[in-house]
Amino acid sequence: MAFALKRMRRYRLRVYIAALFLCLLIGFATILVAKQYQQTREMLLSASATLFEHITERIRTDIAAAYRPAVGAARLLAQAGSADLSTLPARLQQLPLMAQSLLNGPSISAIYIGYDSGDFFLLRRLQPDSALAQSFDAPKDSAFLIQSRAMENGEMTGRFLFFDANLGLLADRHRADYLYDPRTRPWYQEAHQRSGLFVTAPYLFFTTREIGATFAQRSQNGRAVAAVDVTLATLSETLLRLKPTENSLVFVFNEKGEVLSTSNRDAEVTVDANGVPHLPRASTMVNPLVGLLALDPAQRDGRPRALHTEGDDWQTTVSRLTEEGEPIYLAIAAPMSELLSDADAIRDRGLIAALIAVVIAVLMTWWLSKLASHPLHLLTAEAEHVRALKFDERPSVKSSILEIDDLAQSMAGMKTTIRKFLNVGQALASERDLNKLLDLVLNEASQLTHASGGVIYLLEPDKSLLPIVARVGETLIMSPATPIFPDFDSGHPAVRAVRSGSLHIPAAEASAQSWYPNLPTDREQALVSVPLRTRGGEALGVLIMSYDEAVFRHTSPQDVISLLEAVASFAAVSIEAQRMLQEQKDLLESFIQLVAGAIDAKNPYTAGHCQRVPELAKMLAHAADDATTGVFKDYRLSAEQWEELHIAAWLHDCGKVTTPEFVVDKATKLETLYDRIHEVRMRFEVLKREAEVACWRDIANGAERTTRLRELQESWAELDEEFAFVARSNHGGEFMAPNDVERLRSIGRRMWTRTLDDRLGLSHDELARKLASDHHPVPTLEPLLADRPEHIIARPRRERIASDNPWGIRMAVPENLYNRGELYNLSTPRGTLTPEERYKINEHIVETIRMLTRLPWPKHLSRVVDIAGSHHEKLDGTGYPRRLTADQMGTRSRIMAIADIFEALTAADRPYKTGKTLSEAVEIMARMRDERHIDADLFTLFLTSGVYLEYARRYLPQEQIDQVDLSRYVDPSELAEGPSPGNSPWEP
Repeated sequence: MAFALKRMRRYRLRVYIAALFLCLLIGFATILVAKQYQQTREMLLSASATLFEHITERIRTDIAAAYRPAVGAARLLAQAGSADLSTLPARLQQLPLMAQSLLNGPSISAIYIGYDSGDFFLLRRLQPDSALAQSFDAPKDSAFLIQSRAMENGEMTGRFLFFDANLGLLADRHRADYLYDPRTRPWYQEAHQRSGLFVTAPYLFFTTREIGATFAQRSQNGRAVAAVDVTLATLSETLLRLKPTENSLVFVFNEKGEVLSTSNRDAEVTVDANGVPHLPRASTMVNPLVGLLALDPAQRDGRPRALHTEGDDWQTTVSRLTEEGEPIYLAIAAPMSELLSDADAIRDRGLIAALIAVVIAVLMTWWLSKLASHPLHLLTAEAEHVRALKFDERPSVKSSILEIDDLAQSMAGMKTTIRKFLNVGQALASERDLNKLLDLVLNEASQLTHASGGVIYLLEPDKSLLPIVARVGETLIMSPATPIFPDFDSGHPAVRAVRSGSLHIPAAEASAQSWYPNLPTDREQALVSVPLRTRGGEALGVLIMSYDEAVFRHTSPQDVISLLEAVASFAAVSIEAQRMLQEQKDLLESFIQLVAGAIDAKNPYTAGHCQRVPELAKMLAHAADDATTGVFKDYRLSAEQWEELHIAAWLHDCGKVTTPEFVVDKATKLETLYDRIHEVRMRFEVLKREAEVACWRDIANGAERTTRLRELQESWAELDEEFAFVARSNHGGEFMAPNDVERLRSIGRRMWTRTLDDRLGLSHDELARKLASDHHPVPTLEPLLADRPEHIIARPRRERIASDNPWGIRMAVPENLYNRGELYNLSTPRGTLTPEERYKINEHIVETIRMLTRLPWPKHLSRVVDIAGSHHEKLDGTGYPRRLTADQMGTRSRIMAIADIFEALTAADRPYKTGKTLSEAVEIMARMRDERHIDADLFTLFLTSGVYLEYARRYLPQEQIDQVDLSRYVDPSELAEGPSPGNSPWEP
């Protein structure tokens, strides 16, 4: 498995081709050279066998030639009557005959006769100054030596007689030590027992220490044996001369394994401790091959064999040389390397020739493979460009190889098709207009498949098929024709495609009028109808293309359908994406408006704020976008930026959903979920009742009635006036002066009697706050107005904002969540809200940022949070919640600030104030401009473009729309360029 997963090594095609041809050439050359070598080897080995046979015959002939004079001499001497001569003088008469026999046989070493009496007569040839002559101390010019042992004067006497070449006696020496007895010699004994010629096996001659053979024959009278010694001294020369190769080994050996002669002349005679000479044995020879051949009887059949010794292989043969007497053998061994040297030379020359041919062939193959692979290399580069989606125009690839050229043409077509498909995909992905998208699909499908026209039907919610866009040639038709209902015309190509899938309708079965009525053509054309389906298989519509029949002569309808199905899948995905995107946008828009409506519905006093601010913000943004002069002449918003502004404007107050209603709706200072002025009034009622009870008690106890009733009326009047003051203080319309605050405290110090336990019937949280303060048993006196510990509601930890918070909030957070102290609330200098409650209202922008930050905004809506969360910021950095400065606020954030302020100033549905008139609102905003709270350029555009007036006409009551002197707030030159209040561009 691991091997299968291992990445395979790859090579270039030219390497494969070159390697293939190289392997073929090398294989062919190897087989050819090997075959030639094998044949040459067999031929040379056959020739060597023939040569070995020739050498054997030659040596056998030489030996026979050497033996033939000896045979004749032995027979002649045995029959010449020499055996009847009993004295030395008589025997010397045979000297000429014997000398002539020696001269006739160069290989004859000696001729002699052995008698049964023990006499011995021998004639030997001497070479002057030879070792043999020196051993006999022969006189100078001695050519012959007679060794005689005969009876003289009744005594066996030995004599050596030396003769010159003319048989002249040179010396006659008696040798008392010459005790040679022929009767003890094997040649005598064997020949004496036979009637014919006897030949001994080669042996070492006693006198001359030469190796030779003895030819012996018994005389006719049987009393003597004539013998001739034949030396094999010239055999070594013959062996050396007839060696097949330089290092060949040729030697002669006998049945005992004794070496008689070698071509290396290394068969030396050895002498034992007794002075007896011996022939060298094969087992003791330096060359082990001698022993292998001489000692193995199986080798002696004359057939060639191959032997291996350390270092070399040998071709060998062992043959018998003689047929008479004891056998002697000839062994021939030649090194294979020398025998086959010619074959090796032929092989080497063949290899060199083959190598040269291979090199030339490789170069030619490399060149030819390069010609073949270069187009493939270019096609590979083309494929790499296609894989990298690079479709720049490149020269077309040409090749003389038909398959490669066809591949190049297919590659070019594939490249064009993929480029078109990518262009279609890119265009479809970037096109936002559905009609343009569908026309693009038709145009690209026509070019891709060479169509003459087409139409796209879309499936409507009522299941009808509505033709949206059509093309005939270059003519574009955007006016829809009559819808087609599947149940009405089941034979229509569009209906059939929706029901059954893609189909091809030949021209004979289709007419243009059947697939798109009122087309400006009446040609009969073939149709291909392909359904547009979503990835889930849901039908979205149908793509129908028309074709001249000539198109299908070169391309099959199925290929056209395949291409159109690919285009249709692109189109379906884009249409589905457009619809899904639009549906999601519609859903988001509805959800946004739902949230904004819920916020407005939650508090009827701010109803419409979340709906009016987006309209005003977009009106001012349009004015900036349409400007052709001034600061905003280059200011243009993209579609994505418009969407950001739209969503941010609708959600700018979404955090108000967390703001308690009783804080937003707080109309009086003591109001929480209800107005606590009723509790205070009841306490005043208690004080008045207590005063009345005290009055009547005093009267009952004897006090003067009139005086005490007058005092009661005065006390009641004071209490009524004090309650009226407290009630007036409960309104937030007037500023609370310090002396008014002091009077409140003085009134609050009045004591009233509580007789009931104030811990009964409380909620868990309120009871917990009560238990945290001191408890007084009833009845007890309590102040009329007080700030009690239970009025403090601590701020939970979760509502605290850390200084390093991720939103960049830098608002000062009050210590307590709420402080409902009566004196604390009534002492509020202006308005009805305490600092804690005002923070709670301002906190809506913090919640807006938090809520919007949690949403996964797409990249093109990433600025929604900044735009929506900055409408309470001021250019001087004193705004909230992040205290942004001018350079930290974008133009759309500044637009939102102006829209929010102007809507708040002019809103007529707030319970705590009346709506400002146009002039009042503009005056206030002008001060805010001067204090760098709002953007001066946008405020000028707000006025000069007439946006303020157009908004007023749409959303303000007529009584709030008064005359605004714009010259007080903008430069007259800017005013002259802008629209007049009576001619606003926003006027319907």
